[in-house]
Amino acid sequence: MAWAGMLSCAVLISTPVLAEAESEQRAEEVAKSPPPVPNPPKAAAGNKTAALAPPNLAAPPKLSGASNSRALYRSLIEREVRNTNLPADVAEAVMGVESGYDPSRIGADGEIGLMQVMPPTARMLGFSGSMAEFAAPEVNIRYGIMYLAQAWNKAGGDLCTALMKYRAGHGETRFSHLSVTYCLRARARLMAVGYPVTGTVPVASFGSPVGVGSSLVAGCRGSRCLMSRNSGRVDFAALNNRLTQVVMQANGPKPMTR
Repeated sequence: MAWAGMLSCAVLISTPVLAEAESEQRAEEVAKSPPPVPNPPKAAAGNKTAALAPPNLAAPPKLSGASNSRALYRSLIEREVRNTNLPADVAEAVMGVESGYDPSRIGADGEIGLMQVMPPTARMLGFSGSMAEFAAPEVNIRYGIMYLAQAWNKAGGDLCTALMKYRAGHGETRFSHLSVTYCLRARARLMAVGYPVTGTVPVASFGSPVGVGSSLVAGCRGSRCLMSRNSGRVDFAALNNRLTQVVMQANGPKPMTR
């Protein structure tokens, strides 16, 4: 009986000790385990599509072909005017008036390309390639800006005088009606882009009046537009054919009434 009593007391004493040890072990396991990750909030009943929609990863809109071409021409202009006194905005305005940004343009007197430079002028400036090569934008802009920068210096930075000399020849001192209209259109382009236009518009002393609203750049008719069909590139075969027709006229002295 004594042994039974002692055993009973041992059981009663050891039970709370074991319970306390198990409790401490569970507490340590809970402390070591990572915290539970909360579930994301559920979308409202009428907003299931928005909750499941992926983020907007759409690419930015691409520039149109015309915008890409204009950006290319501008970069070429800025490169060529870097070592001159000619403002890039003035050069771009001249390009717009001369060709309407059309590299395939051939003028009535044989002017070529974006800057509408005459073949004899190109030769005078040192160009020795074919006239088809001269129509390429990079080449045409280089020599056009070379000639325009010289006109700008001869005019002392006066806009209308520089443009008159560019289109009628560096030796010209008079303003025709066409030269005045040309300057008005260039001034309008410059003011549209915020360029600080200065100087006055001269009075024409010869030639026939030209309406400011009429076009100085002829539309695409027949062989005057020399783009490959639907390609947006210069058709050099057509350009060579056209130049064959005008070469005799182009190699002669340039009329001063343009």
